[in-house]
Amino acid sequence: MEIAIAEKGAFCYEPLLSAEEARGRAGAHKASAFGTLSRLFSRPKDDDIAISDEGLWYLPVWHATAHLRFVFDRTESYRVAVKTPNVASVNVNGSDYAVKAGSIEVPVTEHCERDEQKELWLDGLNNEPFNAKPYAKAQPAPVNLDDFAPEGAKIVTPVVRASSVIRALLGDDFRPAEADAVKEERVTVECIDLHLRPTYNFKCVWAAKNKSAEIAIDAITGELQTRPSATMAAVAKLLKPENLYDIGAETLNLVIPGGAIPLKVVKALAEKRKD
Repeated sequence: MEIAIAEKGAFCYEPLLSAEEARGRAGAHKASAFGTLSRLFSRPKDDDIAISDEGLWYLPVWHATAHLRFVFDRTESYRVAVKTPNVASVNVNGSDYAVKAGSIEVPVTEHCERDEQKELWLDGLNNEPFNAKPYAKAQPAPVNLDDFAPEGAKIVTPVVRASSVIRALLGDDFRPAEADAVKEERVTVECIDLHLRPTYNFKCVWAAKNKSAEIAIDAITGELQTRPSATMAAVAKLLKPENLYDIGAETLNLVIPGGAIPLKVVKALAEKRKD
């Protein structure tokens, strides 16, 4: 099997929401940050909860697309009804087939072609599908991961690497299991990009109950988000391409379903990027 992989890319979304706007939205959610039980039994007032800024974080999201093409043959048996009564057998291209229950079974070879496009947005932290539709209004800018370190911001390093993204994109059954003879199988990973999306993060403190909670506001959509734990926040020096784009032949042979089948990773596809 041959896998062609596009040139890797990295992009960053700039916040559409200001820090002040995000703080206002976070303030509207601060009481609910302490969970259902606190709201039911203690019902804190807004004045009981202090909120403090914890800055801008960039969270990782993977975007990948692929074109799959398979040309293969498979054997099948066609049941063909016989119209004329009292027929005992039928000759097809020099072969006789007995009539049973008013039909014959003819062995055939089906010549098949399967072309398929796949696309995946994947959260780089929890390995779950990510809804990118709300981000359509924002245009990400290309960045160099070797020196990407925006002042005053934290970057959360992906837990999910590129090889795992490709596996999730292709799925467990991307090869035609019904094929008896494969004539062509080609997978082109047209896009394997890391996107960094911004969130504003806040800490809420309910001093009377000695409780604290964290809130994150998406800087693109303005929605309340689940914030990753502080242990997942990493400095930019860990955000290195060699740590993320582990897409050599040996690695892919380990993660691609049916890895016992040798995979050939061809030279990266040249791809123009929009500025």
